[in-house]
Amino acid sequence: MSGKLEDTVAISREITHGYYAGNFEPYLSRLCSKSVWLGTGGRILIGGDTIRSRLEAGAERRTKTYQVLQEEYTPLSITSRCQAVMGEVRACVPDHPEEDVVTASYTFLYQLIGTETKLVLLHANYEFLHPFSLSESGPKLEMSAYQFVRDVLIEIPPKKRLAVPCRNSTLFAQPDMIFYIQSRNRKAEFHCVDKIIQTDLSINEVNSMVPDTFCPIHRCYTVNTRYVMSVRRYEAALITGETLPIPFHSYMQVKGELERKITG
Repeated sequence: MSGKLEDTVAISREITHGYYAGNFEPYLSRLCSKSVWLGTGGRILIGGDTIRSRLEAGAERRTKTYQVLQEEYTPLSITSRCQAVMGEVRACVPDHPEEDVVTASYTFLYQLIGTETKLVLLHANYEFLHPFSLSESGPKLEMSAYQFVRDVLIEIPPKKRLAVPCRNSTLFAQPDMIFYIQSRNRKAEFHCVDKIIQTDLSINEVNSMVPDTFCPIHRCYTVNTRYVMSVRRYEAALITGETLPIPFHSYMQVKGELERKITG
């Protein structure tokens, strides 16, 4: 099947301007099953469906749009079917040009898949020149949290990994690398120490595979109790700073089960 790469600099500019303006479609239209997103403060997102669901969820909480002030893109040819673009961007909120400033560097990696130019990697490195929450791109682990995770993993003997179907391959997941499991679009997402991966299984199917350290706390959430820091009314707080919901009607039962697994 013949074809050639489109203008990757023009695509990168369209994706960047769309993102800052709150229009993610130029980016989403270039995703494929091989796509990977890696950004400041977040975990790696693997697969177009995973990236789309996380980006759309973050868009619902987004309250600001940005205007691009300066930009520069440099293409780098790798092969006839693969090209990288290095980008430098400076943007601000239109009403606050002296404040709310963000500078970012991007690496876009494009590949010709069939006859379509697809974005297989987007690496974003942000510097915010004002107080800004990175929560929509994932939690940031402080050093103490990293040390906690490290100590947990060092003390745990190696276990059998989970064989999980993930699109056209089988993922072998280490259970103790998973913070929690979330059901999204009827598929189970693994929120791991270093990445987020969407599987082909339902959360009920995954629940039957995970070890006893995991506890279903909601029909859409199963948590690895090793990373639960506290339980308060109707939610469990994790070492990452994230909180997961616990239904009102089952709170006492779930709380008791968490205490049993954590202290037992």
